[in-house]
Amino acid sequence: MNKAPLPAVIQAGSGRALSRAGFLSLLNTYNCYLKDQTQLHLTYSQGHGGQVIVEGFLNISWGVRRPIRLKIQDDKQILPLQSPTSVDPTSQNSPLGSKSTMSRWGEYSELHQIDEMAETEAAQETVVKDPLPGPPVYETATLRPMRHRSPELEPESNLVRCMSDVSLVKRRKGRGKSAAQREKEKQHRFSINGHFYNYKTSIFTPSFDTSTKVRISSRMTTDQVIEQLLNKFKIENDPQEFALYCVHQSGEKRKLSHRDHPLWERILQGPSDDIMKVFLMDMHEEEVSNDVAQYLNLELPILDQFLLKLREEENREIQRVINKYQHQHRLLSHMLSFKTSPHIETSV
Repeated sequence: MNKAPLPAVIQAGSGRALSRAGFLSLLNTYNCYLKDQTQLHLTYSQGHGGQVIVEGFLNISWGVRRPIRLKIQDDKQILPLQSPTSVDPTSQNSPLGSKSTMSRWGEYSELHQIDEMAETEAAQETVVKDPLPGPPVYETATLRPMRHRSPELEPESNLVRCMSDVSLVKRRKGRGKSAAQREKEKQHRFSINGHFYNYKTSIFTPSFDTSTKVRISSRMTTDQVIEQLLNKFKIENDPQEFALYCVHQSGEKRKLSHRDHPLWERILQGPSDDIMKVFLMDMHEEEVSNDVAQYLNLELPILDQFLLKLREEENREIQRVINKYQHQHRLLSHMLSFKTSPHIETSV
């Protein structure tokens, strides 16, 4: 935390300002509420020009209705590879070539090819270790020995597909590692409520109102926070498909604009999710104003009475407009008839 004296007025987002005492009071209240979770405490520092920058974790709840798509791999720089001209499986340039040739993740068109590679290797080991009596049996379409799927192969195949984004080559390379080491290597990709990448279920909708945390600063705008969240979980969807909404306990739902700063919104509303939650929702989710939200928790008969009163008021307003129109119409008609009446001249 910066020990430099804070300015007398602190900008709290777009068009809002806090006094120094008010800012420190909000920050202390926020951290005292989370006293047992010191890793979630907010810290502040001063940037260039004396601007106060707050950093910490923002709790965001999932409220999307459309399915999201997870990336197969992390954002890594993979050099473009020329497609091999030969499809000979014994060639060194083939992805299914000898074991001495290491292949990079991205050389396979899809995960089925990696799974096929695992089955081929297991079949070859089965043929070598347990040769069948009699003449060798070959597949009809190729000259490879007939493969026999063992009961242990299916669980292993599913395990390959369920891995987050670790290729088969890396898995085979780390066979001698302990379970703790393999678990540690898998943590480079975060899961959405325990859901790691699985090519069968890579498109899914997170459970509504489940929460996650993302580390941001008070300088980050709404769009930047959404991008940070999508990058954390390796989501392929366009950030423009989503928006952040502040959902209050009363039922009010307000959409944050592109220039808003979500961390300042959280600080001003306090740390309690019971009072206000920040939701990631679809871009065109309908907002609920505070005037409408105050009626949401009322009983249905009371709401019917409110609707009846509103209809009566609406009918009175309509009748008032009709009466005013008729009065103006009569007045204008009288004026026009006077203007168009013939003028009679008299001579003396």
